Amino acid sequence: MRVKICTSCNAANGEKATYCRKCDESLEGVAIVESTEAAKADASRKALKDSEKDPKSHEPPVVMPRRPSAPTPIYWPFILSMLSLLGMFILIVAFAISSANGDDQTSYDRLQGDGATPAVTAETTPSRIDISEVMVGDIADQTYTGSEITIPFSLSYNDDVLVEGTDYTVTYSGNTAVGVVTVLFEGTGPDYAGSFETTYNIVSGDPVCDDPANREKVNFVIRMNAAMLGRAPTLEELVDEVNRIASGQTTGLAFADEIMFSEECDARALSDEEFLNWFYLGALNREADEAGLQYNIGLLADGMSREDLVNNIMSAPGGEFEVFCNSIGVAPY
Repeated sequence: MRVKICTSCNAANGEKATYCRKCDESLEGVAIVESTEAAKADASRKALKDSEKDPKSHEPPVVMPRRPSAPTPIYWPFILSMLSLLGMFILIVAFAISSANGDDQTSYDRLQGDGATPAVTAETTPSRIDISEVMVGDIADQTYTGSEITIPFSLSYNDDVLVEGTDYTVTYSGNTAVGVVTVLFEGTGPDYAGSFETTYNIVSGDPVCDDPANREKVNFVIRMNAAMLGRAPTLEELVDEVNRIASGQTTGLAFADEIMFSEECDARALSDEEFLNWFYLGALNREADEAGLQYNIGLLADGMSREDLVNNIMSAPGGEFEVFCNSIGVAPY
């Protein structure tokens, strides 16, 4: 359809109109155009006129229900694969960050110390050798002398010979009496650590003294000599005294008196307090308690002889000395 469109109100007019039928503006010089909208408007006006002639046309149109649309599908495999890829990406990024931090820390460790003292690392600090891996040669039995017996040990690790006092220390236990001596080695210095023990024997050459069953008798003899005489018995004295008390030729009390009231003990000129302290250690194998010590010193001050005092203590039925002698297999009195 060809029309003239008013430039003032955009109303469509016939192609031959000279004035706008809506706003009465002049249409002179307005171009004639094809108008689809105008055609639609004419169709609407025609339909309106037809509806006025046909009453049924005023009935509302029948609206059919819409068919529900199918739900949009969710592609779970695709979603899960995307989440997996995202997780892998996060792990890769985290690993890269961790590696970078580790390199930074390593660089810091290498540089710490201001150049004066290098940082201590596994490469710069060798581990110390456990001294229990060191080889010790066999130790032969040693003969009793009454003095401490030490061994010139030769310790070696592979082809290296260790130096006592530099690479290790040695501690002896029981190396003056007949019996088993325990030796403790402890690593020291920058190269050796740890510890271990070994043993060797001190023997008298006498079967009675060297019998482990008589070990406490041997210790009793050595202790009485050391306490009352201030020295260890000689080898000959040890063999004689142990054999006599082990065979029952002498009692524990008689042997103690023999040592305590010998000329050698008298020559030491011990005070009453010194004499009693040594008596407790030698005969009773313990230190004197203060109350008992002062009581016995008082008895000596009142005129009791040393021999009567100690014999009364040792001969008391069921007393300490009797219990001790019975425990080592010696007749007390």
